[in-house]
Amino acid sequence: MSKKYDVIVVGAGPVGSYTAYQLADKGLNVCLLEQKKEIGEDVICAGVLGKEAFKRYDLPVKSIISRIGSVTFVSPQGQRLKYEPGDIFTYVVDRKMFDKGLLKQARRCGVDVFMKQKVTSIRRSRNSCTVACSRRKYPGKIVVLATGVDYKLHSKIKMGKPSKFLYGYQIEMPISFSQSNIDIHLGYDFAPGSFGWVVPAGKNASKIGVILQRKGKAWLEKMLEQKLNFSAAKLDEDAIESKLIAFGPIKRSVKGNILAVGEAAGQVKTTTGGGIFYGLLCSEIAVEKVVKTVKDGNSLEDYELAWRSALMSEFDIGKRLRQIAVRLNDRDIENLFSFVKKNRFWVQLLVPRIDFDYHSNFIFYCLESFQSFLDVT
Repeated sequence: MSKKYDVIVVGAGPVGSYTAYQLADKGLNVCLLEQKKEIGEDVICAGVLGKEAFKRYDLPVKSIISRIGSVTFVSPQGQRLKYEPGDIFTYVVDRKMFDKGLLKQARRCGVDVFMKQKVTSIRRSRNSCTVACSRRKYPGKIVVLATGVDYKLHSKIKMGKPSKFLYGYQIEMPISFSQSNIDIHLGYDFAPGSFGWVVPAGKNASKIGVILQRKGKAWLEKMLEQKLNFSAAKLDEDAIESKLIAFGPIKRSVKGNILAVGEAAGQVKTTTGGGIFYGLLCSEIAVEKVVKTVKDGNSLEDYELAWRSALMSEFDIGKRLRQIAVRLNDRDIENLFSFVKKNRFWVQLLVPRIDFDYHSNFIFYCLESFQSFLDVT
């Protein structure tokens, strides 16, 4: 048995490492358990993170590989709409450097980090928990699950998992586009009800991907053929990476003295599938509640209410948008692009509502504007 910790964090991804770092910075005795041998390996992520995240949180700036000043939306027939606010508004990070940087911060702040520790079970009592790995046990007062989309431990402690998932497919290719622009491609043939992307991944590389409500690498292959004129026959299918993405939160993110944060709680944008910012936001909330629980004996249940109050409207509007989007065909999309191009006054009213991390205001405005135009209710 190890020494008893105030908090045991399971999972050393960005949200787990940041949570451990912040808890240690608040004076708690923290350990961080990670099943991988090395952090940052086999991470499937476009690496797009809003500028606001770097302003609000202590994140590794050295991991930034591209500074994005515009996003270009491309219709099935090639119409283009460019959002260019006049300043850098988001970054692309090297996820390996990003994750390693956060883990390094946790270590510097005094977190005990244990790699190659696959958690097999969690035994809890009223005031303590014991986290068991294959060869070692870690006792503590509170456990924070930051396990990403791995919900095996959730099932064992009857915490549950998201009821639905999206599917992400991505490939990194040695082709270079603008280093300051992201392309978002729309088209029913390769991304029904959703979208594909081309994101700069350094000087001579780009990440190309799709996010869908259906399984299948063939969707990404279709996008490569239709939008980038790249023959799928030349493609090594093993180079296409896939990821399960939580679509909505789990029913309960607190179970006694165990809580889940980040993807482990389904705290992921239902619009884009991005999870880092919402994970960091909920980590901030979790840290505050955990510190009060350890020091003052407060209940962790306040965490559930706090983060849901902050984000549930965002989750709900994203789900509504996808329900509508899946009913649109390419002709509908072309009509939408034409409408936006012809109505500059409408665009001037729309732009102030755009927020990289909070989409509800922007989406509500669009849905209200397009309701009669698209005949969707």
